[in-house]
Amino acid sequence: MSFLQPIALAGIILAATPILIHLLNLMRHRRESWAAMRFLLKAKKSSSRMSKIRRWLTLLLRMLSICSLVILFARPISVGNQSFLDLATKEPELVLLILDRSSSMQKKSADSSKTLLQEGLEKFSLLSKSWPNSKIAVMETLFAEPIFLDKIETIYSKEMQGFIGPTDSGANLPETINRSLTWLNEAEIGQAEILVISDQQEASWQINENSEILKSINETINNKQGLWQLGFLDLKPTKAINYSIHCKSYLEEAGTANPTLLIKGNQRDQERLAVRIRINGDLLLIDCEFTYPSTTWTPSIPLTGHPPVGWISITLPEDSFPGDNEYYFTYGNQSMLKIGIAIKDSETERFVVAASSLDPDRTLLSKNLFSRQQDPSEHDLLIIQKDLTKEDLGFLDQFLLKGGMVVLFPSAKTNNENVKLQTWSTNETKSQDDFFTLREWNKNEGVFANTTNGKELPLSYLKIHQRVIPQLGQPLAFYADGQSFLTRKIYGQGVLYSFSTLPNLDWSSLGEGFVFVPVIQRIIDECRQKSDFEFIECGDNNSLSLNSALSILGEKQDRPSAQAGIYKDLGKLFAVNRPAGETVDNLIVKNKLQDIVSTEHASWNDAQTATSSFKRAEIWNFFLILMIIFLLLEGALSIPQLTKLLGNSRV
Repeated sequence: MSFLQPIALAGIILAATPILIHLLNLMRHRRESWAAMRFLLKAKKSSSRMSKIRRWLTLLLRMLSICSLVILFARPISVGNQSFLDLATKEPELVLLILDRSSSMQKKSADSSKTLLQEGLEKFSLLSKSWPNSKIAVMETLFAEPIFLDKIETIYSKEMQGFIGPTDSGANLPETINRSLTWLNEAEIGQAEILVISDQQEASWQINENSEILKSINETINNKQGLWQLGFLDLKPTKAINYSIHCKSYLEEAGTANPTLLIKGNQRDQERLAVRIRINGDLLLIDCEFTYPSTTWTPSIPLTGHPPVGWISITLPEDSFPGDNEYYFTYGNQSMLKIGIAIKDSETERFVVAASSLDPDRTLLSKNLFSRQQDPSEHDLLIIQKDLTKEDLGFLDQFLLKGGMVVLFPSAKTNNENVKLQTWSTNETKSQDDFFTLREWNKNEGVFANTTNGKELPLSYLKIHQRVIPQLGQPLAFYADGQSFLTRKIYGQGVLYSFSTLPNLDWSSLGEGFVFVPVIQRIIDECRQKSDFEFIECGDNNSLSLNSALSILGEKQDRPSAQAGIYKDLGKLFAVNRPAGETVDNLIVKNKLQDIVSTEHASWNDAQTATSSFKRAEIWNFFLILMIIFLLLEGALSIPQLTKLLGNSRV
């Protein structure tokens, strides 16, 4: 049992009031002995024992009445299976299901033919019997608005499949939960049960990017003081045979397509995979040598004899999770990437130009950005190290929102006038004999990933003498003291990278090139893919913008926002794939989830143990009845006839 107004419990001290009054009354009367008193005492001796019982029973009933009144004002809530004589069976006004429709929810257990999504819906159907009179609504992770169900069976109807069916998209659970709380507040819902059904993939939480949202969720739930209860139903499949494929990079040259693919699997004895490659529909079979647990594979796919512009799909053998077995590409029509540079420090500019000019046939580099001769909006990627004016900040804000990419280096003035773009710490400097070092970075993906032959980028050898720490965005590498070396921030449809130091020998050894060059080239590759608009993830802003796109591999109802594949829009081909995070099998453990969602009004359950324990109800009426009963009994003891029967003594 918990309380909505626990401060009211302080009034429990008032329960001592009847005893204090009784003691004060005793002090008012003094005993005086006189001769005839012994005869009266002898007459009363037979009833004195019953008088004491009546006196103490009356005091007890008065104290219990006060205690019941105090607990009533504290607004008690039943938790779990506490029934209190069935007075806690009050149902919530609304039960809201938040359904994770990410690609990983299509996994199957080794002993089941059902996907995690199907298991979750079945479990919710059973749990809904605990709330026969409550309204039921469903909100999933891809679209914005919830849908009300007239009855639970409606969730399996054909009309609902486009809303709750499988997708190849990712999920952002904190954003969806926060959106649901906003909706509940706007709808003025009193008591609500919010049940999240998910496999709790780490990629679905995006903890670093959603820290403020998670804080807001905790505050909102706590402010409702138990009227809104947040529950998590975790679905975890038992291990089954599964292989996944994801593209790390793509290169097209000399009439061949050369994607670098990361293939993961959980079978130790598997040494060869029969891979199917389709080029504009033509089938090509290639064997891939596989080494447990992962293999980096770069097949050479011939494009000779095929149209200059087309598509490619690469498919692994079928297993328990087909959703991560296929990857799509488009080839041809590679456009020139335009990079604009605005750098105040001459040495930094020299290193940036050198790192950005390795592919002059596909890259157009221009300096003096923000000058009258240059129009920044005509570029795909901007690399900036200068004192930004309000006009510059306003332009960058719009440039990023519309899908541009920006790389920021610290300037002499790291003012925080536009906190949406980036905020910085103060400049920290160490002597030439001392320096900051890096200790941790993502070696599997991103700009600091290992090379195709498995070698690590030598970030630990960097020596940084000066730094200005960017405060916004997801850290991609960390200093030894935990501060961010480089951050990546999703900004509208664009991406913002922020370095903490300069490739200037007075600042760091970053300009020596063994780290800086591959990082800049990987940022350029990311921008090229983004500007070509050929490598798109399901559910992102780019896929959502393909409103009129049609699938050339399946039915017309396929949508790039929900289903991977090859799409055609305005005469151009687009490859849409599942998000990279859906390939990585990293789950949020229960303890970590409890630390993230730290409100006391949240519960964590698995599919096997989840019952109607999500139910919470106010039970003040139970204590109101108790108080009335105690008062009636106390009054009955004060009836003259009963007093005479039990013995007439003062209380």
